[in-house]
Amino acid sequence: MSKLSPSDTSAAARPADPADPAGLRWPSQQPGTEQHGRTISRVMLLQRELNDKPVPVPRPSAPTATAVARASEALRARGVEPVGPDCTDHVDLVLVLGGDGTILRAFEIARERDIPLVGINTGHVGFLAEADPDGIEQVVADLVAGRYTVETRTTLDVEVICPDGTVTRDWALNEAALEKRDRARMIEVAIGVDGQAVSSFGCDGLIMSTPTGSTAYAFSCGGPVIWPEVEALLLVPVAAHALFTRPLVLGPNSCMEVVVQRVGFGGAEIWCDGRRSLDVPVGARIRVTRAERPVRLARFNQAPFASRLVRKFDLPVEGWRASSSADEAYSPEEDALHQPMVSSADTSTKGGSRPDSSGGTA
Repeated sequence: MSKLSPSDTSAAARPADPADPAGLRWPSQQPGTEQHGRTISRVMLLQRELNDKPVPVPRPSAPTATAVARASEALRARGVEPVGPDCTDHVDLVLVLGGDGTILRAFEIARERDIPLVGINTGHVGFLAEADPDGIEQVVADLVAGRYTVETRTTLDVEVICPDGTVTRDWALNEAALEKRDRARMIEVAIGVDGQAVSSFGCDGLIMSTPTGSTAYAFSCGGPVIWPEVEALLLVPVAAHALFTRPLVLGPNSCMEVVVQRVGFGGAEIWCDGRRSLDVPVGARIRVTRAERPVRLARFNQAPFASRLVRKFDLPVEGWRASSSADEAYSPEEDALHQPMVSSADTSTKGGSRPDSSGGTA
């Protein structure tokens, strides 16, 4: 992910867009970071639904309903109108309260409207969340004051070309996961990259992921963790019955292709972020590429991704240069769930700054 200076993100520095004369849209070709200083007048509040996972036992003091009420009150106190998901008027930002699954659902709305999203974790891991419920009032204060950046994240275009010529499409932020419906049989696939055959084997499934999704389903199946600023795509076989079935890290402009050769009873399907599915009959060809439209994630923290990784996975780091003051900035203790940034006005003269099937990379 390339980091851009405030001068690079100004409307004057962006190419003219007839559909966006004010220059408010963010270029979608690659991930990046933009300073955000526009006034917020209306925020969409989204929360956990009944079909989302319940709040786990270790978090009984953070019910989502109470957090939503506090967020609404804090927004109104600062002159910002909170609205629900049915609002058809202009909305400046989506504020979502829930876990990573709820945040993925909210991204469906935020991406369609091309507006930033900020998550408050009332779920379990909350890799995509920016704050805990205790920080709601501070989150709202920083949003209204413009003390945040907007980070763009790569998404995937998913296309299934059936033998009869029909084509179905969808998109994903974390991953597109090919799965079989028959638990007792493998699915036989042939994979290719950029038009070149790579391998064929039997497996339980196949995961095609973004860097954001590398800490989700792909991680559980042995894939590598990819830092969110790395421009890459990831292909991870699931329980493959073959010698060469290592995860593949591909270039951001690569085209991943999968042909379904054989499958058991019930056929196969491809799931996008574990929320939306496409049927995949035998003989179908799946094409997965980087999408033109990214998602936009509001960020308050400037701590490095490594510290968030350590905290979210509770990794043992005892003894790592404990006495070195030069490395204290990388201590997970300093990566608070919410750490206010200086305002975009303050950073404009100092150069650039940095942004379940859930659990994507934060």
